[in-house]
Amino acid sequence: MQLSWSQHLETARLIENCSTEDRGTALALMGMALLVLSEDLARASEQQQPVALR
Repeated sequence: MQLSWSQHLETARLIENCSTEDRGTALALMGMALLVLSEDLARASEQQQPVALR
């Protein structure tokens, strides 16, 4: 799954605006969003490395 930076930001804003009752679910979703972001950043980093270093 690859999201654009604006999609990652939109996800963070949506989760940030949750109600107090849904805070646990929001934190779980934020954890998933951070995992997706870290995978996307790792993939982008791998694509930018010179071929000799792979």
